[in-house]
Amino acid sequence: MLRISTLFMVLLLLSCQRPSGHKSQPTSTSDTTNKTMTRDNKEMSCDGLLSAIVKSSNAVALKYFSDTLVKVRLEYLTAEKARIKLYVLSDISDDPAHKKLTENAVGWLELNRQTKRLTDITNDPDKPLVLQYDTTLLQKHDLYTLCGTQTAIAKPGTGYEQRDVMQEADIRFNGKLKRFFTMAEFKKVFGKPDSIQLLKDETPCVTIFGTEAPDDKYLYKDGSCFETSKDSVAVAEFRFQSGNFITYKGIRIDANTTMNDFKQLFPTAVSGRLGMDKEGKLWVIQLREDSEGISDGHIKIFFRDEKVSFMHWWLPC
Repeated sequence: MLRISTLFMVLLLLSCQRPSGHKSQPTSTSDTTNKTMTRDNKEMSCDGLLSAIVKSSNAVALKYFSDTLVKVRLEYLTAEKARIKLYVLSDISDDPAHKKLTENAVGWLELNRQTKRLTDITNDPDKPLVLQYDTTLLQKHDLYTLCGTQTAIAKPGTGYEQRDVMQEADIRFNGKLKRFFTMAEFKKVFGKPDSIQLLKDETPCVTIFGTEAPDDKYLYKDGSCFETSKDSVAVAEFRFQSGNFITYKGIRIDANTTMNDFKQLFPTAVSGRLGMDKEGKLWVIQLREDSEGISDGHIKIFFRDEKVSFMHWWLPC
């Protein structure tokens, strides 16, 4: 009886096989891969790709905040790079039933289009931290294709960057002097310098006047730094202390000016302020010097305890 049952099962299995004339079709690995890649590209969004890149990285903000809390947004694109904002949402409402969410920046990253290098510029834009991340994400997906349709590619002097401009022609130091003036005007407005140093002894990597003359000097007064060349003087760093102030388009900015006050003038720069809010660090906003994008430098304005502390003209070496 056992033999008959076994024979019946064998015959049944043979009857279920394909006809001898039908050839099985091999599965194409390349076709499957292509379909998967096409589906991934279609389903992946700009925000999704940015989020995946950031959360696969060792960005500084992820050390202090959970990757589930950190939000990601593309601030702008240029032909060379993408700037990515990292932020968290906080509920500042006194009534739990009615949430009032505010956005707080916790990091800034830049992605170079050609080299695919991802850098963290949060703590010091002049000394970016090179990050590690899952580079295969950019092999599978084109960031500029995904994000270019959603975010306008920024051009010098337009969009995002235009609101970050602080032209020196609109600034008056102590309400009287432009950024460049004479030695006589310096003495009239600021008085006698507290100390003087030759530029050659300070060995700066770049100078304002660019003459590198042996008698060019730095003048220090009330914490501020001024560079000289013959009879010409320029502000290098200006401290809002000892009653010193500036007017910007007629608006007074002094040691009592708060970050919220600055937000009325430079909303984008303040919203994207740099620096981690922790002991030993200062908030800093970064402003362009011109609307056309001609200058390679920028202006940094630092805040201590939510009030303006000093401003500094930065130039690349």
